[in-house]
Amino acid sequence: FGKWETAKAALKNRAVTLRLLGCGMLISFNWGAFIWCVVNGRVLDCSLAYYINPIIAILVGFAAFNEKLTALQWCSVAMAAVGVAIPALAGGQFPLLAILIGSSFAFYGALKKKIGLPGDVTSFIETLLVSPAALAVIAYMEKTGTGAVLNGTLKGWSLLLLPAAGLVTYLPLVLYSHGMRGTSMSLSGILMYINPTMQFLISVLFFKEELSLPWAITFCFIWAALILFVKSGRAVSRCVQELEVGGA
Repeated sequence: FGKWETAKAALKNRAVTLRLLGCGMLISFNWGAFIWCVVNGRVLDCSLAYYINPIIAILVGFAAFNEKLTALQWCSVAMAAVGVAIPALAGGQFPLLAILIGSSFAFYGALKKKIGLPGDVTSFIETLLVSPAALAVIAYMEKTGTGAVLNGTLKGWSLLLLPAAGLVTYLPLVLYSHGMRGTSMSLSGILMYINPTMQFLISVLFFKEELSLPWAITFCFIWAALILFVKSGRAVSRCVQELEVGGA
């Protein structure tokens, strides 16, 4: 009952409700654009988007939350940015879609951090707020024959894929929301490289997708940036400990 009271109090607060509506719109765009990319053969844009996202998240943390970065951390951000730019330059196209997908999730995380409420509460409310628009889109697609149910694309046991997909996407989102409450945007940005790197390794090692030279170079730059960022964090931690010992 405590969570219901928290949710009701949040909905009565106009500023919080508007921020949660913004969260719902950002994550809806993020997921919608991601699915569109996969369906239309633009998977590279998706991969690049989630490599761009951590850089944007770190910059948002610096601009919106006054998070301070050391010289080594700025170097790691610059190194990651160069790595991300390599496949974009090699492809010969400005990665607008990838930037939009990556930035939408970064700003989503920033809004969630600003709100500061439990992740399950905020995820429930933002889902509630965007549900009318989502149901309208589903109804339109089913009516025009581009949906997944009435045209027979999904039937029988495969119909369970829809609610299962909702659970699979909702649970990580709740955990992410909980984590953002006590994590800096800078650290969360660097940790975000785990997801696209795992996807990258799975695609190469298990699905035997071709590893082009630009992507191989990008991979090296990203991991070098990660090592540099972690090393800088340890250096800062040692300085803090030394100051505490000296002050004592």
